[in-house]
Amino acid sequence: MNTKPRRRGWLRHVSTLSNHRHGAALLAAVAFADSSLLPMPPDLLVIPMSLSRPERMRQLMVVCVVASTLGAVLGYLIGYELWGLIGQRLVEFYGYEKGFRAYQHLFTRWGVLIIIAKAFTPFPFKIAAIAAGVAAMNPVSFILATIASRTLHFAMLGALLVTFGPRITALVARYERPLAIASMLAVAGLAAVLYLR
Repeated sequence: MNTKPRRRGWLRHVSTLSNHRHGAALLAAVAFADSSLLPMPPDLLVIPMSLSRPERMRQLMVVCVVASTLGAVLGYLIGYELWGLIGQRLVEFYGYEKGFRAYQHLFTRWGVLIIIAKAFTPFPFKIAAIAAGVAAMNPVSFILATIASRTLHFAMLGALLVTFGPRITALVARYERPLAIASMLAVAGLAAVLYLR
């Protein structure tokens, strides 16, 4: 007799995605885009996927670290080679002109530490990567610091999921529909704020 609770709605879809052969590829694409161009953090996908398949959590975190690092390299290249064409427009679109200037000046002296410290701040990683490119930070140092930063970020996320995962899963299962609606409203609100800036 099957004692596993039946998953409904959103949980069922996430479970299906976690088992799908292209699930990891989708997660990698989101992590890559988040570190270079788009405002969609991979945490929104890796958290439910990890909760649905805890045995794959480590693999999913590695996917995020690798893809996010590659995306950051693209962000660096945008700052280094394509600032006038793409980089400046991205920074203006996300409304980080002032923060960007501060980062740009700090990178000349504290580049590696800033990239690593980014693991503990909400400042978008793509903006930091572009600033590193504009400041012509040593590319090898940038890549190594990015690997360290992304590893720290997803290791902390994994530790939180291991510690609180069962409670989160039970909470989501109980309040699945209200949480799904709240998530959609939050995403719509974020999109509206970015659009109206």
